[in-house]
Amino acid sequence: MQVFSSASWGGGELYVLDLTKRLIEDNHNVICITKRSNVIIDKLKSLNIPYFTLPINGFLDIKSALSLRKIIEENCIDIIHVHNFKTLFPIVYAKLLSKTKPKIILSRHLIKRAKKGILYNWLYSHIDRMIFVSNMALEEFFLSSPNMDRSKCTVIHNSIKSSSSGHSELNIKREYNIEKDTLLLTFTGRIVRDKGVDVLINAFSKLSDNNVNLIIAGVGDEVYMRGLKELVKKNNLSNRVFFLGFVKDINSVISQSDIGVFPSVWREPFGLSIIEFMQAGKPVITTNNGAQKEYITNKETGVLVEPNNIEGLSQAIELLINDKELRKDIGLKAKEYFENNLSYERFYKKIISTYK
Repeated sequence: MQVFSSASWGGGELYVLDLTKRLIEDNHNVICITKRSNVIIDKLKSLNIPYFTLPINGFLDIKSALSLRKIIEENCIDIIHVHNFKTLFPIVYAKLLSKTKPKIILSRHLIKRAKKGILYNWLYSHIDRMIFVSNMALEEFFLSSPNMDRSKCTVIHNSIKSSSSGHSELNIKREYNIEKDTLLLTFTGRIVRDKGVDVLINAFSKLSDNNVNLIIAGVGDEVYMRGLKELVKKNNLSNRVFFLGFVKDINSVISQSDIGVFPSVWREPFGLSIIEFMQAGKPVITTNNGAQKEYITNKETGVLVEPNNIEGLSQAIELLINDKELRKDIGLKAKEYFENNLSYERFYKKIISTYK
């Protein structure tokens, strides 16, 4: 059983969906639990993956626990993989109520200190294995000294499945009337304040080279996005900054890009968008305040800058714009690092080892 943690679509939901697909390919019987979410349900339906919708709303959600117990017993579930503490309470209740007593695996997708107290100590005692997506996430969790058995914890860096090589109808330069020799600087992902897209636009406005356009692909906070579009107008960049909205084939956007930029102002636990560019052999600029330092060496497999540093980000972009060979070299080394250390098969084998 794979349990989606949120009703919205993001990197965590892609993680669960890809893992579900890979488990099915490996002849495991998998069912999914999700909140009521059109985007997640549509994806599960299109892949013909069995699923159930439940509120899974925390400490007092006994109703979900009773439904889960029935699902566990009827489907002979022996592993429950949970991806958020908020959904864990009804899962644990269901395990205790069921006859089969499945193993509970929890993936921790955040950099955050553990909560403490009798209730959480009880919860930790019912987790069989805990997976952290980065060393930083693991160390931060234990800073509050929770009563969690550290020997049950492991770090498994995120991965993504191989990018599709299928033809896409989206041609960015043709669609937005961009000259063929113009470089494309690209951000992909959720457009929220934590991701620092406003910092990116401000840094972009300072570039001395006009032969580069900024592509922003994704959806997010509507108020924040309106502010970003106002910022673009204020800096007279409307003919050089393009908001693509939600893009179904994000790999096509990446393949047409020259540089990926991810100026997160929060500590990224492990950014999937970043490694999508690395997998494609594209150079990436990102911040150094999260787990990025665990898989990016500055000016070798990417470029690292301080968060919220508009001038520093602008200089890093200028560096890659002006040095084609450096762009190529960083992209090749990033791809090599991905293949040797972050491949999906490597990730999958580590996940499977926690299920045993």
